[in-house]
Amino acid sequence: MSRIVVIGAGGLGGPIAYALAGAGVESIVIVDDDVVELSNLQRQVQFTTADIGRRKADALAAELVRRGAAADRIEAVHARFDAGTAASLLRGASVVVDGSDNFATKFAVNDACVAAGVPFVVASVLRYTGQIVAVVPGATGCYRCLFEAPPPDDDSADSCAFAGVLGAACAVVAGHAARAALALAAGHASAAGRVLVFEDIAADPAPRSVSFRPRAGCRACGSHRRTALEAS
Repeated sequence: MSRIVVIGAGGLGGPIAYALAGAGVESIVIVDDDVVELSNLQRQVQFTTADIGRRKADALAAELVRRGAAADRIEAVHARFDAGTAASLLRGASVVVDGSDNFATKFAVNDACVAAGVPFVVASVLRYTGQIVAVVPGATGCYRCLFEAPPPDDDSADSCAFAGVLGAACAVVAGHAARAALALAAGHASAAGRVLVFEDIAADPAPRSVSFRPRAGCRACGSHRRTALEAS
């Protein structure tokens, strides 16, 4: 049974969840600790003005059910994914898809999934650009192999709230992220160990695929990778 955990119910998480539900994923868990604000509506098309003030996870889950998903297949969790909540949120997960809007969460997802051996996808979008990284712990490098550590202060980095994002860019990146997650859930790891880079979605929505290798001494996946290789 495929159980996919979607981290973030915003600009990326909404269309990712739409795609997964439409593809018939048996169980979808939506994790977000935020509430809907008016400023979200430009790019978070799953919400309307009637949702302002509601918990995003609850509102997205209700929208999926309204669109035909079985209520018992959708679980909403009002929480932040971090070291304290990771174990319970990953329990029984087949794949995790991160669509959060901050580096702290992305690195928390990476570290927890690598430690638990859960395949995962990290998606990000800013302005009209985007990236997707798919990882199979023990078989490929991880997010930290590419980006060793988050910025010292997340507030110092560009974010959708301050730098803006093209609404259509969210849909494009989310579609590719959902596709990667479905492939991992089906046991097809061909997309893993690669970064999909969207350099200008407004001009050309086709991504560039860049393979990457595990980084020696990676604090997240180095020891886990050696253990997996030794076992094989």
